[in-house]
Amino acid sequence: MRVVKPSEVDRDVPRGVVGGSEISQSTTGATNIYMGLFRVPAGARSRPHYHENCESAVYMLSGELEVKWGDHLEQTVKIGPGDMVYVPPRETHILQNLSESEAAEYVVARDSPTEDSVEVPWAES
Repeated sequence: MRVVKPSEVDRDVPRGVVGGSEISQSTTGATNIYMGLFRVPAGARSRPHYHENCESAVYMLSGELEVKWGDHLEQTVKIGPGDMVYVPPRETHILQNLSESEAAEYVVARDSPTEDSVEVPWAES
């Protein structure tokens, strides 16, 4: 068993959001799961990306995000505290915090122990 304490240091995540604590292969030796805490600062947006070989489940803790997804980011939904979202493998998406004053935080669980984010520059909107 391993306990992962809340991180006092943010870490940049390749796709443009801010990461905190995580359970992963690199932090705990996990072989089949991943769970991480993420934050989208006020007014910020992730880069278009997808997760190659895993399903993801998101649980919104605070704030509100606009999520766009699809081959051309043509679908849109707003999510807020308590919402749960399923993201299938290879579903291109972006997260945007429309608030200019409040960060949005969420927890992600995946069926892969590593971060397998792939940026999709041609999907920029």
